[in-house]
Amino acid sequence: MGMVLYGMNNTRTVSDQMMINHASAVKKAASKSLVFFDLPFRKKFNESEIINRVIKIKNLTKCDGVKIEGNLELIDIIKYLTKKNIPVMAHLGLQPQKYSNSKNFKIYGRNDNDLEKILNESILLEKAGAISILIEGVLTNIAKIITQKVKIPTIGIGASEYCDGQILVSEDMLGLFTEYHPKFVKKYSNLAKSVKIAVKKFADEVNEKKFPNKKFRYD
Repeated sequence: MGMVLYGMNNTRTVSDQMMINHASAVKKAASKSLVFFDLPFRKKFNESEIINRVIKIKNLTKCDGVKIEGNLELIDIIKYLTKKNIPVMAHLGLQPQKYSNSKNFKIYGRNDNDLEKILNESILLEKAGAISILIEGVLTNIAKIITQKVKIPTIGIGASEYCDGQILVSEDMLGLFTEYHPKFVKKYSNLAKSVKIAVKKFADEVNEKKFPNKKFRYD
């Protein structure tokens, strides 16, 4: 949301109020889908503050659950929210909120101990009560092993076909966002080009006094 809709360099500057506005709109339009909001970044980690923010945003947006970036520090938070019947989706691998600039995003799994670490985290977060795990930007073997080991669904973005479900940002998939194109993005359309053509045609017709005309006016 921050990078695609607001042109931010990272996801850190998305505020709670921005998330409330957007998540509320999505939830209002979603008649069949589960809707999870993404908890915005805070520089200082505070368990009680995180819990209070999650509860507030969920109540205001009517979303079905929350996705939180983080690692084992979230175990007690997930346990508490689970007791309060608030579903939590964990987020492992590449975690964009840890980067002040999207140009520094790195694929997870290059180090020898990465597999053992993320697999251990996945299992412990599942035991804490997470209902699914979003795996982002990881090597294929890591996503495959995690999906095999945990009982909850894995949702992948840049994490291979071995996850249980897949994510693509709609603006990337539709070819609307052209500033950043990671390897895992497949463009199913090129709407940016179509938009440019349509806008130019509109401007030309206005300048040439071809639009509006009799067909598009009230007499």
